[in-house]
Amino acid sequence: LIHDVDHVGVTNAQLVKEKTRIATLYNNRSVAEQNSVVLAWDLFMAEDFLELRECICSTTSELRRLRQLVVNGVMATDIVDADLKKLRNDRWDKAFNQ
Repeated sequence: LIHDVDHVGVTNAQLVKEKTRIATLYNNRSVAEQNSVVLAWDLFMAEDFLELRECICSTTSELRRLRQLVVNGVMATDIVDADLKKLRNDRWDKAFNQ
């Protein structure tokens, strides 16, 4: 649900090439993914969703952990970024090959 929030239908590379506002905002790195996380998290943190947040995360620590999971999950969908690919591969190797 979060991955394509506000997706404009073009690749990150195209957003960077066109020098869009969000490409500049996110330093030309995982532009669509970062934008999706920010918009979705801002919505989740709105007052309208207080009861939902309290059901999901009863402590600040749990809320921080949920945010970390959301960010990591969405950022993992950027399959083009070489640094993120290496990080994913290293995590996979650590989890399953040691």
